[in-house]
Amino acid sequence: MATAAAATASSSLLAPAASSTAPASSNALLFPSSVPSLRAYPRLLLAFRRPAAAAVADPQGAVLEEEAEVDQQGQYDDDDGYEGGRGPAFTAPTRPRTGKAALLLKRDRTRSKRFLEIQKLRESKKDYDVPTAISLMKQMSSAKFVESAEAHFRMNLDPKYNDQQLRATVNLPKGTGQSVKIAVLTQGEKIDEARAAGADIVGGEDLIEQIKGGFMEFDKLIASPDMMPKVAGLGKILGPRGLMPNPKAGTVSSNITQAIEEFKKGKVEYRVDKSGIVHIPFGKVDFPEEDLIANFMSVVRSVERNKPSGAKGIYWKTAYLCSSMGPSIKLNIKEMLDYGLESSD
Repeated sequence: MATAAAATASSSLLAPAASSTAPASSNALLFPSSVPSLRAYPRLLLAFRRPAAAAVADPQGAVLEEEAEVDQQGQYDDDDGYEGGRGPAFTAPTRPRTGKAALLLKRDRTRSKRFLEIQKLRESKKDYDVPTAISLMKQMSSAKFVESAEAHFRMNLDPKYNDQQLRATVNLPKGTGQSVKIAVLTQGEKIDEARAAGADIVGGEDLIEQIKGGFMEFDKLIASPDMMPKVAGLGKILGPRGLMPNPKAGTVSSNITQAIEEFKKGKVEYRVDKSGIVHIPFGKVDFPEEDLIANFMSVVRSVERNKPSGAKGIYWKTAYLCSSMGPSIKLNIKEMLDYGLESSD
């Protein structure tokens, strides 16, 4: 009887009320003449799941009561790990990390064992004064070759503006510690003058043709002003390598002898890159600490002296020292600038 009542209730919900004159048939129940609205489908599905007697007695009320029961049964205590009736959350077992994978910083996971050991000599978040930083840099130099000493300054500059570009040269009083191969583009009597001053390669139009053919066996290219119209065609070749002669870099000069001597003694060119950082080598790690300090402070004074006119607000953001293969050492900018003023006095 209950089954028959449930069937009758469900068919009454699916099909419209039949007229008293029309004969009742099973086909009319299975294939109703009209489709019910979409709102009835959730209730119809629940009607088949509840007891037939409750559906016959009060279809609408039984549906509401069953929905409330499902809602109550679907909520479990969060302390047991259940949520919404889905059961406890599954957590995949994890293996303990060992070796470099267990390091906290991701950048350290790609470092060598040598680097990880030497970086323990300095505190990463501490600001050092210049003498202490130079001493630490020498201690942390452990490569198999003589490393270069490098300075890296982040400046408050945007080089896409003409009034915020920084490009200049600095004469290192103690030299760079490496030999520089210099080529000179000139003509006439200055060819013999350049050779007498110690230029490694000297030429005119013949040297320009060699450069166009791929000859690049030199570190600096110095040109006299009268050769610049002919050198302009080498911009695509020399520009990407940073070898294009430029008056700001001191590589275009009428005094060829002086220019050669300065670069031989330790004149270094520097410029700010696209991100506002200046990278300058200022010697070798095997230099005495006094020589490294003298070279470094010459670099600081030069960067401060060539401050662009468009620089606004704080000029120096951060300053770091490091060797070629060693970790960086952060400097206290105020102490660095004060130390420079004291040493210049």
